[in-house]
Amino acid sequence: MQGNEPVVLFPEMLVEQVQADDVVLALRIPKDLTYFNGHFDEISVVPGVVQIQWAVHYARHYLGLTWIFSHMESVKFKELLLPGQELELELQYSRQAGKLNFCYRSAACEYSSGRIYFHDGLV
Repeated sequence: MQGNEPVVLFPEMLVEQVQADDVVLALRIPKDLTYFNGHFDEISVVPGVVQIQWAVHYARHYLGLTWIFSHMESVKFKELLLPGQELELELQYSRQAGKLNFCYRSAACEYSSGRIYFHDGLV
């Protein structure tokens, strides 16, 4: 990466639909996303770990998630997220269960989904 290039870590936000424990975000994957560097040479792909990080980031921002990561279940990466793609990220958070469901999708397909669990830090 050149010294003058901006660091782009998040997708472009197109629309936000926020409710108490649910949020749907319309996003566009930037063509200059920093995470594309080296992932991969032949085709730029949003890494799975970045998709999980975005889900947690937006849950903390929109749904007030403050608990500590515990574990993940049923995480599936079904289709590649590529530069310029528009899609939705749906987040559903159950505070009582400490469970965040996430799903990246478009009208054409589901890109990835899964459950991320959190705990309050009192062990």
